[in-house]
Amino acid sequence: MTTTDSYRDATADAGPHSSESGAPLDATFDALANRRCRVLLRHLAESDDALVVNDLAGRLADELDDEAATERRLRTSLHHTHLPKLADAGLVEYDLDRGLVRFCDESRFEELAPTIDSLESGDPPVSTDALLELLSEFRRREALRTLVRHDDLSLPDLADEVAIEERDELLPNIDPDDVLEVYLSLYHTHVPKLAAGGLVDYDQDDDYVALTPAGRALESPVRSLCEVAGR
Repeated sequence: MTTTDSYRDATADAGPHSSESGAPLDATFDALANRRCRVLLRHLAESDDALVVNDLAGRLADELDDEAATERRLRTSLHHTHLPKLADAGLVEYDLDRGLVRFCDESRFEELAPTIDSLESGDPPVSTDALLELLSEFRRREALRTLVRHDDLSLPDLADEVAIEERDELLPNIDPDDVLEVYLSLYHTHVPKLAAGGLVDYDQDDDYVALTPAGRALESPVRSLCEVAGR
């Protein structure tokens, strides 16, 4: 893949996008990147019935080691932030009018939970919240999955691989402008975020990306999390 500095500058703000198959999992990881949401889901998964949101707030206040997590504040954050986000991700059914919430049995959480539990009980090189946030965008997941397979790549080669996965097409069948758009989103957004999270090193002068020791240490959980339900 080739590009030019002038084109890069002109499209510096080009936004990334997820494939249709990746978008629902984006929302799942985004919701699970908050520990309160994960604790809430574990409580709901243990119940066969819908639970009262106010009762859940009391349980969470008792469990969370967080001075800011008073029951009153938790009720507010559950109603206005966490439960709507979990419902949008298809992880819970939330009845705002009745103040009831129920776990969705067919959600991805039960598939993801063993790996997340292992991360939380261990000593990972990045926090569970931070890792799940990094995985909450399709292109960033694909970039990290690709680097787990190859260890290091030039950024143009990484963009090629991500474009192939995103469109499920051979590279010659993908419009070069689409590949360039993937490259630019990696260059401006996703690789810098992975680098800031400590999972990759990026040599901007050589346009080269490599896993860090922390990235290598997380190879197994990254593979497990990203392969849930075919990404």
